[in-house]
Amino acid sequence: MYITINSIKKTLGKYIEMTDLYIGIPMIMTFLMLFAFSNNKLFSLIFLTVCVFLMIPVQLSQKNRMYKILGLFFGFIFKCKTYIYER
Repeated sequence: MYITINSIKKTLGKYIEMTDLYIGIPMIMTFLMLFAFSNNKLFSLIFLTVCVFLMIPVQLSQKNRMYKILGLFFGFIFKCKTYIYER
């Protein structure tokens, strides 16, 4: 039997955390700046699509977002690895 406690993270609603807002708001502002003040409308729409993809919840664990999973993945891929070969 496991004893669990509620998370002390601040949540807004059911699944939105403050860290999601800290990451999502700059993404939206960057998209608006790119879309409104540049000639690269297609690039800004691609940027928005990637941002929406990163904010999709993933069912690997409760309240995980895709950007958390990608951060762990790239941390694993690019960390220093020591290989030991034995005969």
